[in-house]
Amino acid sequence: MKPDKFTLRGLIIIFMLGMILITTGLMMYLFLNFDIRISEHTTLIINPYLWLALFMVIIIVFYMILVLLINKYIFDPILAMRRAAEHIKSGNLNYPIQYAADNEIGDFCIEFDKMRVRLRDTILEQHEIEKRRKRLIASITHDLRTPLTSIKGYVEAIQDGIVKDQETYEKYLSTIAEKADYLNHLIDDLSVYTKQELGEFSLNLERVNSGKILLSYFDHKVDEFKYSNIHLILYKPFISTFINVDPYRFNQILENLISNAKKYAHMKIEVRTKVVNYHLQIAIKDDGDGIPQDVLASIFDPFFMVNKVKDQKEKGGSGLGLAIVKQLTERHDGKITVESNVGEGTTFILDFPLDI
Repeated sequence: MKPDKFTLRGLIIIFMLGMILITTGLMMYLFLNFDIRISEHTTLIINPYLWLALFMVIIIVFYMILVLLINKYIFDPILAMRRAAEHIKSGNLNYPIQYAADNEIGDFCIEFDKMRVRLRDTILEQHEIEKRRKRLIASITHDLRTPLTSIKGYVEAIQDGIVKDQETYEKYLSTIAEKADYLNHLIDDLSVYTKQELGEFSLNLERVNSGKILLSYFDHKVDEFKYSNIHLILYKPFISTFINVDPYRFNQILENLISNAKKYAHMKIEVRTKVVNYHLQIAIKDDGDGIPQDVLASIFDPFFMVNKVKDQKEKGGSGLGLAIVKQLTERHDGKITVESNVGEGTTFILDFPLDI
């Protein structure tokens, strides 16, 4: 066993006791070795022995007060920090330092506690990033396997000569192209999300006419919806004003929202534009089943799905689309809101500041 060692507190107390003893011994030495007489007429107040006793009491009281002050303002916070350090060492980062005096030691304890909080938040953030990474890998595995399996099946059918007529052949090719487009869209989403998480994402902003860029995008979309049972209703003319956006990423925002609306709409998707307080608003509404109010606040969270099993099986997707829409919109100094009621459909509203 290691021999017991004096603590700093013990050393200071021994030092102060030693000072008291030395002072007392010195005073007694003076009175015993010098001729100090007390006459009959000596009053109480000038009695030298009384002065000795009074001086000793003052010295003792002074050192006792000094010990109490040192204990309160130095040793107590040191002990508090030691307890906190032991908790941190054991992995408990939720143990606060119970000391907040308005002095230098108190300021040091406050900064030490801020360091504890920062360390805790950093570790929690790392754990959250790790959870997201695992979820991303699991999502990628699922979402890539499904269309790849489908593409492989159609290609093998063509290679084996199962397809005899031209109509079926073209149908298979169309399905392969559709699955390939889905994979390309998924990979693009994953790329954007990963770059955003790593802080490596940048925009190529341009001052564009909102009416022209919306018309250009939806002119292509109208052709796509010709072969769908969902009607795309565009309320033209679109508002024609100027906004500062990255055209490619702006179209990606629209693509994700329209693709999402197409998955859940029953019969129609409506698109409207208006200007409110010098902001362009683009509203995309579907007539689907709607989103329950208790999960509406989580709709933009990465990997969130209202019904994960059903959505992945029937609708497809990774749960990243709306999270990316929110990230990209906010990078354009815009915002996105959602309004939804069960049985009444869902409306997503994009809001971009005008560049005028």
